[in-house]
Amino acid sequence: MRVLLTGAAGQLGRHLRALVPEDVQLITSARRSGDRPCDLLDQRDLLGMLDALRPDAIINAAAWTAVDGAEDEPELALRLNRDVPACLAAWCSDHDSVLLTYSTDYVFSGRPGRAWHEDDPTAPDSVYGHSKLSGELAVAETGVRALLVRTAWVYSALPGNFLSAILGRAGKGEDLRVVADQVGSPTWAGELARASWHLLGHCASELQRTERVHIAGRGAMSWHEFASLAVEQAVVAGVLKKAVNVVPIASADWPQKARRPAWSVLDCTRYEQWTGDELMDIEQALDRCLAQWAQPPC
Repeated sequence: MRVLLTGAAGQLGRHLRALVPEDVQLITSARRSGDRPCDLLDQRDLLGMLDALRPDAIINAAAWTAVDGAEDEPELALRLNRDVPACLAAWCSDHDSVLLTYSTDYVFSGRPGRAWHEDDPTAPDSVYGHSKLSGELAVAETGVRALLVRTAWVYSALPGNFLSAILGRAGKGEDLRVVADQVGSPTWAGELARASWHLLGHCASELQRTERVHIAGRGAMSWHEFASLAVEQAVVAGVLKKAVNVVPIASADWPQKARRPAWSVLDCTRYEQWTGDELMDIEQALDRCLAQWAQPPC
């Protein structure tokens, strides 16, 4: 199978590159790097790349992920999170290719008393959440054979995410103040990448329409609980020399432009039933991430 990976230089893209299956011919693309550099916001460039490569499947790991930044630049967030997936979906629909693209737990708000299912009503509270939901709807409207993978709280040993930020501060001996009233499903990018390849390989040939599926860390934690666990396990793994204090605070004490869901735990039963694959729990995935801290992928 010939697969085009967009966003290949990003956190998830680098993990997808590191885990490419042997039966996949992978073509990578990022804005200024990869096998075929491409500015995804330039539709002529994007369509020219697709027509030249004619992939059997596309994994779209490119996205606007700056949640607060989307409040300041909503049009740019929409272009990356809605218009680019819609363009990829339309091309795939016309060429009978499969699209796998990513969405987010931020499409939900409220507390259903359980983890969110794929078919639960959506009600995003932020520009970022709206942009990702708009992308979901735009992809589905094309009738493409697609996998819309919702995930949550993605972290890795690479720079630019929650885990690397807090361990960076802890490594300097700084105590941490972390929000304790937002609960979700922290997801290691390495496990998300592994499961994405497994899902695509298992479902691509039988897929008949756009399907939503959740892939996230198995379990639920607040940001504070996850930070506390990360510091504890980082000491054991030798990533930190000593622990620091992790102080719980309320969301109101950590002002942010975008409103975050108080409850965004994802139910991943559909993925496990479709594939027969059990996702790692949060603790196990964090251990795996810390084990590769000195040598992150790619």
